[in-house]
Amino acid sequence: MQAELIISAEGVIEAAQAIHPEFLNTPLSASDTLDGAEGMVVVLKNETTTPIHSFKGRGTDYFAHCRAARMPRVVCASAGNFGQGLALAMGRRSGQAVVFAAANANPLKVMRMRELGAEVVLEGDDFDAANVAARRYAATEDLPFVEDAAWGEVAEGAGTIAREMTEAGVEFDAIYVPVGGGALINGIGTWLKHARPDVRVIGVCAEGAPALAMSWQRSTTVETARVDTIADGIAIRQPVPAAVWHMRHVVDDFVLVSDAELIAAVRAVRQAVGIALEPCGAAGVAAIRKHAAQNAYRRPATVLCGSNVPPDHYGAWFGTA
Repeated sequence: MQAELIISAEGVIEAAQAIHPEFLNTPLSASDTLDGAEGMVVVLKNETTTPIHSFKGRGTDYFAHCRAARMPRVVCASAGNFGQGLALAMGRRSGQAVVFAAANANPLKVMRMRELGAEVVLEGDDFDAANVAARRYAATEDLPFVEDAAWGEVAEGAGTIAREMTEAGVEFDAIYVPVGGGALINGIGTWLKHARPDVRVIGVCAEGAPALAMSWQRSTTVETARVDTIADGIAIRQPVPAAVWHMRHVVDDFVLVSDAELIAAVRAVRQAVGIALEPCGAAGVAAIRKHAAQNAYRRPATVLCGSNVPPDHYGAWFGTA
């Protein structure tokens, strides 16, 4: 069972009225120390202050607002942040999420999904393998399968991030958006093409997980045989065709960043603004440091989209004991 992918500016406005307030109006700031380019100011939308420490609660809460009454038990696959959001949103409406995650999924995210009421099943070597297992289980149990990037409500909920930025009157000439499944960039891109069509919308993928960037560039779904990146939240090898189609209308460019560039960005954000991001959460900053100056953007923006960092990764990622 899957919804048709319809994402609209009107849906973003409706989502802003329906999403639980604890996911809305997250901090908005600017930094002139995240990039070495003289005169550049980086606009930051900090989504790590939410109850699940990521932006995923927006889209999952709006999805549950629209669907939970008719779908009290749903199945999804997740690297961990989407699963947390769906578990919380469904539980608040007397429902439940069954979440499939890879066997090597971030243990902190797995623990938090379970704490929020999800039934968590660990299966497969990566997200896409877990996704296949989740689809199979949903079909066997006759339950709705909720694929993050394939439901318009999820993207419209994510689009409220961009709406808050434009409603606040913040000026930015480009926005760099981490791309996993594509709900975040499709929501943000849909809103900005409506409210600020002059702003360039730029997707960011890991070099070791380039499937979405390749698909956008070729205007068709491109799968890769494997992923190889520390950024689990954007480690996708099998894109959702409908999400790729929508990106062709709302995304202007893509940038690939290496794991080394992701770690450098994680450390730069920690030093500049004191936020400990997971690598996918810093992907936009990594792309700005790599790409913005050469394209003459003076006020690039990005979303700090996740901070679920396992304690045993602090030393490697932040250069601390």
